[in-house]
Amino acid sequence: MAHNLMERNGKVAMFCVGDRDAAWHKLGQRTPNAVEWREAMRLAGLDWRVCKQSLYDSRGQAVTAFGIFREEDGQFLGAVGERYTPIQNVQAFEFVDALLESANGSHYDSAGALGNGERIWTAAKVPFDFETVPGDSLQTYLMFTTSHDGSGSATAKLTTVRVVCQNTLSSALNGAGEFVKVKHTRNAADRMRSAADAMRGVGQSVSALTDKLRRLAQVKVTRESMSSILDRLFPKPKDEKTSTTRRENILAEVLQCYERNDGDKIPSIRGTAYNLLNAVTEYTDHYRTARGGNILRDRADSAMFGSGEALKTDALEVILEQTANGPTVSRTFIPANSGSTGSSLLDAIVANTR
Repeated sequence: MAHNLMERNGKVAMFCVGDRDAAWHKLGQRTPNAVEWREAMRLAGLDWRVCKQSLYDSRGQAVTAFGIFREEDGQFLGAVGERYTPIQNVQAFEFVDALLESANGSHYDSAGALGNGERIWTAAKVPFDFETVPGDSLQTYLMFTTSHDGSGSATAKLTTVRVVCQNTLSSALNGAGEFVKVKHTRNAADRMRSAADAMRGVGQSVSALTDKLRRLAQVKVTRESMSSILDRLFPKPKDEKTSTTRRENILAEVLQCYERNDGDKIPSIRGTAYNLLNAVTEYTDHYRTARGGNILRDRADSAMFGSGEALKTDALEVILEQTANGPTVSRTFIPANSGSTGSSLLDAIVANTR
């Protein structure tokens, strides 16, 4: 399973509308349009339950830990403590459905399970799309994820996808992105039922993000601001004896993404701070090597839930801060396809944007 998606009954446990799952290499079940939650559960292979059972040592004595098992086949998913209360897959979908009652027109867009089912997610479209510049539209989704192995709380967050390239800005919405977080404890169900109020601020949050991105699309990147941003997002090793080759390779990949500007599908943002944010996002979603034993699996996992997600969130705030007083875009942009790499690429890209 190079993709780390769970397999059940001979099928990959994921569904997606259209081609939105580039990170998962077009696996899973396909639908032309969004579906209701029961159909989403079935298509994603998530129509199963878990149970909590005592664990025993080699002498048959109960230990102070419990196991979470998938009921249908006894698959062990993880060890948890006494206070841990499972959140069933069906509760996850019911929770999202309840949140979306106040967002008319919302629909389930994707869902799936990772590993043996230790982590599940579902994403639903919410009707808060917007444009940064003409032709560059972004769509907004509500993502809910929970684990069955004790590794984390159930979390609802907002994410945006650039239609032109399908890259995700991840948790750029609502600051850290998480607007509902529920621990796996006895009152988890009550907490989830009372969380619907959290959706009331979604429109304002999307509006705030729109303003930020439009501001970035109006500011050009100088050599000084570019260097400061890259130094903060990808710090130099503290030990001068440490090799900088890996960092140089990362910077070259980011700068190449920046120079390509998604194939100049939206040429008006070339050379802007928004162009740079998209470059970091593209690098994270498609080129960054996450920690772990499998590049494809860990990159996709990280981009959605882990350190890659955090990098994209940091990038928005750092780029906003470092370009706050930058020069306004003149709309005279650097030609694409310079073919350079490393520091020479940086020089080529920003030479005429001072």
